[in-house]
Amino acid sequence: MTTQREYPAFRAERGRRVIALWLPHFAVERHHTQERCDADAVQAVATRERGRRVIAGLAPGVAGLTPGMALADARALTPDLTLADWDPAADRAALRDLAAWCVRYTPLIAFDPASACLRDGIGGDAALWLDVTGASHLFGGDWEMVADLVNRIASFGYTARACMADTPGIAWAVTRTAATGRGDVVVPSGAGIAAIARLPIMALRVPAAVAEALARSGLRRIGDVADLPRAPLAARFGPDLARRLDQAAGSLHEPIEPLSPPAPHRVRLGLPEPIGLREDIEHGVRRLLERLCARLERERAGLRRLRVDFFRAEGDVRSLTIGTGRPARDPVALFRLLAEHLDRLDPGFGIDVMVMEAERVEGRGIAQKDLAGPTAGAMGEGVQDMVDRLSNRLGEERVHRLEPVESHLPERAERPSAPATASRWPTAPAPSVPRPARLLRRPEPVEATALLPDHPPAWFRWRGVDYRIARAAGPERIAPEWWEDLPADRRRGGRTRDYFRLEARDGQRFWLYREGLAERGEAPQWFVHGLFA
Repeated sequence: MTTQREYPAFRAERGRRVIALWLPHFAVERHHTQERCDADAVQAVATRERGRRVIAGLAPGVAGLTPGMALADARALTPDLTLADWDPAADRAALRDLAAWCVRYTPLIAFDPASACLRDGIGGDAALWLDVTGASHLFGGDWEMVADLVNRIASFGYTARACMADTPGIAWAVTRTAATGRGDVVVPSGAGIAAIARLPIMALRVPAAVAEALARSGLRRIGDVADLPRAPLAARFGPDLARRLDQAAGSLHEPIEPLSPPAPHRVRLGLPEPIGLREDIEHGVRRLLERLCARLERERAGLRRLRVDFFRAEGDVRSLTIGTGRPARDPVALFRLLAEHLDRLDPGFGIDVMVMEAERVEGRGIAQKDLAGPTAGAMGEGVQDMVDRLSNRLGEERVHRLEPVESHLPERAERPSAPATASRWPTAPAPSVPRPARLLRRPEPVEATALLPDHPPAWFRWRGVDYRIARAAGPERIAPEWWEDLPADRRRGGRTRDYFRLEARDGQRFWLYREGLAERGEAPQWFVHGLFA
């Protein structure tokens, strides 16, 4: 007579589902895919450890060798072994790209710290966590989601195993140690720790010394320790064993820290078949904009920065990003901004998933419209729409507005700022003397001759041309920024300036200034600073 063993009640978070994705031959297969070499060209990658060359990772199907084996021993067993140098930095970059691609399933993606490329350890594998809670129905169910993930990664050239379970501990254990003929496994919800009871203790991610000590005590499988009291286990074998058991059982939460926090304003569109026509892509973008803007309307908010990720069938992601000068939620206006960038979008062999994310969202109240017709506010929105289009077409750094700066110096009286900022110009009356229509970027030195030291120049030479003065007005004295705690020669603007408005005999009008006062013993210098219309 046989009896079924009872294990502690499963108490995982309700509805949580996690996928453990493992790529056991990642280092070698990454070399095959990125270096574009033949599948049989490289059978292993090697590195140096403790002064000797060892095998860091193996290709699938290479028998008789193990990661960590000395290269000399490997050569003795397989004389024609083909090798490449292990590049953990390149593996980490490729794993990050793969994680970005996995956003098609969920935004909650995390690195598994056990990955060899993350710890520069021997093994040649890589792994990811995917928290897919509430997302499997988008793919038809749990089995369909895991199968889609494994099959797509296999099409990229990687051997993959994946398991979906209620806790990371169960998913990890099944993926790494379960003897199944499938690369995609789903542990039914609520199965609890009984699903991994027959697996070895090492599947709990405990230190090797703890697993060896348990084996000497006759406890070799997870089921042997699952129903034992936690306190004696922790006292004899350390806290890691009890903690891993509780995490696998669901009584202790094991968090997954995503690579990037998920945006709360995110919509997704899965396509039954890859699309590549411009009209089809535009239709998908419009659908996503309508859904996202409807949500923003309900929240009385608007977006300032929008990103659209296009997942291509060949396994990479292409992104388009736009920005707005004010919180926006008009799908028509936002589509106009995106449409200007769709020409440079390469769909490759087709786009099968689109994800739209409002990266920056701000509050926006309800705008009161004038029933009598357009108002100044409506005209302002039109100007802002034009600014948004220019910024997205030319680049945000090339479009700006001016804002005032408290400075005596004309070249420092204003500075460029973002178009969305509110420039508050002072309400003081305009200067009593006119200002030039064009101000030079920097004052340019000129040669000038005046009848007396404090008189305007009668002649000056600028850019190789001589100008005779017919009329002059001034001076207008502008002192340097005296409040700076610096010597007079180092203050901004240097010495005192006397500005003159000059009209040459040919009708051209200039704005010149003399820097330095003769009565102070300073040698005056002349500069042209602006041109009148």
